[in-house]
Amino acid sequence: MGKTKQHGHSILLFALTFAAIILFSSEAQAANLAKILRKAAGVADDIPIRRMDDVVQEAATSRAGREILEKLNAGKRLDNVVEESAALRRAWKEILESGDGHLLREIDELPLPRQRAALVLARGGQRLKSVVPDLAVRTRWLREGGAETLAALGRFDDLADDAVRFDLALQAGKLPSPPGLRALTLNDFGKFFHNLGDRAQHFWNTYVRPHWKLWLGSAALAAILLAPEEYLDEIGNLTEKGLEKVGHFAGETLSRALRGTIQGLGEGAKEIVTETTRTIFETFFTSLAGVVSASLLALVVLLVIPRTRRWLFGKLRRIFRAPRPADSLPTSPST
Repeated sequence: MGKTKQHGHSILLFALTFAAIILFSSEAQAANLAKILRKAAGVADDIPIRRMDDVVQEAATSRAGREILEKLNAGKRLDNVVEESAALRRAWKEILESGDGHLLREIDELPLPRQRAALVLARGGQRLKSVVPDLAVRTRWLREGGAETLAALGRFDDLADDAVRFDLALQAGKLPSPPGLRALTLNDFGKFFHNLGDRAQHFWNTYVRPHWKLWLGSAALAAILLAPEEYLDEIGNLTEKGLEKVGHFAGETLSRALRGTIQGLGEGAKEIVTETTRTIFETFFTSLAGVVSASLLALVVLLVIPRTRRWLFGKLRRIFRAPRPADSLPTSPST
């Protein structure tokens, strides 16, 4: 009985020791990663980065890191682990500048998805350093914007100037929130782009950047950034209902501009359809060979779609199973 109890204590001690090692290793990795991000942003080592671990974990499941790597490699697709590891190593050496061997070894020990995710945030730190030369302002950005803002700046190359304009407007009190909603923050800007990705970029490039001055002074932008799903569709366009809600917070000039943008998108879609139709006609219907090609293409489309394929095969089966006239004549009784 005593040996059994002693054996149980040994197993418990081993489990606790193993858990402590894992915890210490995770904390050490997090500390090194935070040090790398601060180094990239050019701020002091004691500046906290809110939600760093959570954002890195979220970024690890997106394509942002891989897109950055391919961009750094002149658009070349990285087809295997060896190529990806080499590309990551080059990217990290560039970010660390001095080529800190200890930090590079720490990064090499991270799983590839985590390395890619950390790269997104580190590039955001680099971009922050390049557009905000003032150390005090940069430090405030890191405190208030958190890891989401670093991730947004790292993923979208053209976002840094917009972030500066947003922060200046925020500091000047030109981006108020609607009644009943909390005040807008720099972190909301980063979170909007980090969470929505390409949808956020489409919305910003289409509706905000061209009409930036019209958004100032109204609560419309805060309403959308704080509750984007109430206003945007799956692409990032304002829905009709979203536009109607924005109208309650926006001025008349901004409302007209947004409606004009939506109408312009519709006209653009019509032009694309018209041009595509004209191209198809000119390609396929100006010669016999073109007509044959179009017919074959239509047949392929019919065969690809399951419902039309079943309908077509059903028709063919009925045709080939139909009795021939000779077979339908009554037979005389045998004598």
